[in-house]
Amino acid sequence: MSDDAQKGNLRETLRSCLRGISPVDVPILKPAGMATIAIAQPHQFPCMHEITRCAFAEYDGKLNPPSAAVTITLDELTEQMAEGGGVLAYVDGIPVGSALFRLRPDHLYIGRLSVLPAMRGRGIASAILDYMEIIAAAAGLSEMRLGTRVSMERNIALYERHGYLITSEQPHPVTAGPDKVVWMTRRLN
Repeated sequence: MSDDAQKGNLRETLRSCLRGISPVDVPILKPAGMATIAIAQPHQFPCMHEITRCAFAEYDGKLNPPSAAVTITLDELTEQMAEGGGVLAYVDGIPVGSALFRLRPDHLYIGRLSVLPAMRGRGIASAILDYMEIIAAAAGLSEMRLGTRVSMERNIALYERHGYLITSEQPHPVTAGPDKVVWMTRRLN
């Protein structure tokens, strides 16, 4: 089977799985409240784009090489979403967090997990990660993977609290800058 045919089959499998996944309401902290996590629809991609850019803005000029999350265009994000989809988190009906995902033959890839700075520390990123587990299970996958920079220690700690293990560390693929990428994997039960 050609690579394009395999991608097409994966996309159709994912679309079919996503139809059965409902939004979930989860408790959050500081102050206590509820967040809703749901599959993003194509008309919401601009919102995801803005959340991603805002969430990663604090790293602008601090990461070497710079994060593509700050400079990604809406068209580029939409192209990435074509290989999977996205998730939005809402508090009081206002979008505050997002992530994208891609279906691979043996795992669900999670990318660009983003929470607006003013909403961090409330459990929103954790709720998004938990929702990704629902997506992976619906797709019949038993593994989730993601990558982050070695310099982003808070991200690594968050993922480790969710059962992700570092499986490899490698130089950043774009440049030979000092920062490295760690790849993390979580097996589902």
